[in-house]
Amino acid sequence: MSDPTRGVGNLVCDLDGVVYRGETVIPGAGEALCKLDRAGYNIIFATNNSSKTNDQVAEKIARLSGYGVKPDQVVTSAEAAAALLGAGRQRVYIVGGEGLRRAMLDAGHEVVEEGRTATAVVVGFDRDLTYDRLREATFALLGGARFIASNLDNTFPASGNDLWPGAGSMVAALEASSGRTAEPAGKPFEPMRSLIAAKLVAGPVFAVGDRPETDLELGRRAGWSTVLTLSGITIPTDATAIDADLVVSTLADLPSALNVS
Repeated sequence: MSDPTRGVGNLVCDLDGVVYRGETVIPGAGEALCKLDRAGYNIIFATNNSSKTNDQVAEKIARLSGYGVKPDQVVTSAEAAAALLGAGRQRVYIVGGEGLRRAMLDAGHEVVEEGRTATAVVVGFDRDLTYDRLREATFALLGGARFIASNLDNTFPASGNDLWPGAGSMVAALEASSGRTAEPAGKPFEPMRSLIAAKLVAGPVFAVGDRPETDLELGRRAGWSTVLTLSGITIPTDATAIDADLVVSTLADLPSALNVS
């Protein structure tokens, strides 16, 4: 594992609960990202939220934080789901948002609206989830369609201190109705790790996040240093029981922890 006090390298940074919560930026996050960028860090934003496209994610980061991110700095679990589905045109029924739909189309797959015609079901965070969509996805899964989850996060941190149902809760509903188990694509699993690894440069890698079982586990599985932030899922009273190389209250504290002024 990398020494967490070494010099310039890579930051693999989560978003929800680390850079922002809903439409509210974590105080000081933008300034911290700018400092780290100026110091020479290669910053990659890796999110399990599959609802937005890379362009939309980059726009949100820049709008809320003021850090000028490029879309190619973003990796989403929607892309990981497309990578897991692999080559060869599939008929995909989607339970999820525009990010998941765009990732499937960009990978050359057909998006279908009737579950009985699908050869794969891909599930992510879906703000507009309805019973009808769960029913159609169940038809597909009972008919033998491949079952892919963009991620298994049961909740995600929204504005204030709210936790909203995440993609994992939607995956769980379909696992219950179909008797099937989904193949996970996002953090900490290999499809997401491979997409991130392709964007790394020489030097140490710091996996930064608020969720131990995804963000930090991603780092552990890859042999990277782990940085826990206490601005999202994990509360300060729980931090002492979590294995992390560094613990910071918020992203604003990371530059000083990495000796960046």
